[in-house]
Amino acid sequence: MTIEFSHWPEHYGRSFQVTKILGLASLGFADVTEIFEACKRIDPGNDETWVKEWLATAEAVERHGRQAEAVGNWVSARDAYARACNYTRTAEFMVMDDEKEKVRLIRKSVELFEAAGQYFDVKPEKVQIPYEDAMLDGYLFSPHWIKGPKPTLFALNGGEEHSTENYFNLGPAFIAGGYNFFVWDQPGTGLSLYEKGKTRRADSEAFHSRAIDFLLTRPEVDPARIIVFGESFSGYDSLRFASFDQRIAAVVSDGGTHKFDWPAMLGWMPPSLAAHGLRILGAKSLDDLANDPQFAYDLEGVLHRIECPLLVVHGAEEALVQPNPLRQALTNYEQAGSKNKTFLPIEERRLGGLEHCQVDTKHVAREVVLNWLCSIGLGPSAPRSA
Repeated sequence: MTIEFSHWPEHYGRSFQVTKILGLASLGFADVTEIFEACKRIDPGNDETWVKEWLATAEAVERHGRQAEAVGNWVSARDAYARACNYTRTAEFMVMDDEKEKVRLIRKSVELFEAAGQYFDVKPEKVQIPYEDAMLDGYLFSPHWIKGPKPTLFALNGGEEHSTENYFNLGPAFIAGGYNFFVWDQPGTGLSLYEKGKTRRADSEAFHSRAIDFLLTRPEVDPARIIVFGESFSGYDSLRFASFDQRIAAVVSDGGTHKFDWPAMLGWMPPSLAAHGLRILGAKSLDDLANDPQFAYDLEGVLHRIECPLLVVHGAEEALVQPNPLRQALTNYEQAGSKNKTFLPIEERRLGGLEHCQVDTKHVAREVVLNWLCSIGLGPSAPRSA
């Protein structure tokens, strides 16, 4: 991790989470002073202080939002609710052993997101996607100033990513550019996991194709311009998905894995976090992951099926894709069947973006993806003022 952004160099996981929230600060969805006020009160070796201090910050910011809203100041209310949503999510990440509290905090972050969302220029429409015996929640945003069917960015959630933080990472930029933006609580994430019991699966098309089915029922969605973006765990998902669903117009894999080595991925984690990883996958033990073929998350022999344009993004300081992160990214690129494909390494530069999925500056991710979409004829619409 870039040393300037490593808040506690001896605690990589916690430092990574701080880097993530600092990345949101640069977009206006967190605040640098609020972040460092929380961090200076946290003992990085004690998860209880992590949860306590992020929640205290979230609650203080929410109070300011309520006060602003009470006097009609919707601008400050919107901004405060958005920041409080992200601080609540940061607190919830370290809740491992108290499922009731985890669900409460996920619900609270959703409540705050929707409180902010009522004041967004493009308000979120809450939708539900049928999957197996459940209805899974999602949000569809559609820029109202553009009439008729529009291109849609379908953003897949990473391994522990919530739909709300996925919106903050990418949504506003794409919506401003004239795209529909769609996220949903896919299996293995958020309340789809903790309340509805839906875990991830290696054949990600089994659930993501249900979301495409839904999008194709919407008149504001151009069926020929559905773009899939996957980062981190969903960098794998997006590639697998595009290999089996030919309704995708273009696909992006940012920080994606070619083959998951579960002992290497989970073995370095503290027991509580490793147990959480098993829960996401629906496994009972590392032995299950090693011996049961349903947990073979492996793109070997699959990627030749991809026909749509492909962008593979790789940060030079990638550390969460293991082992050999550069080799895994290159293998995904090399094996893809796309006739139009691009491998884009984010290397040494003054502007950052070298971290896993460019968490240190989401400006970089937005820029490179939009540049690439322009190069294949799927770039943003004219500015709203044009």
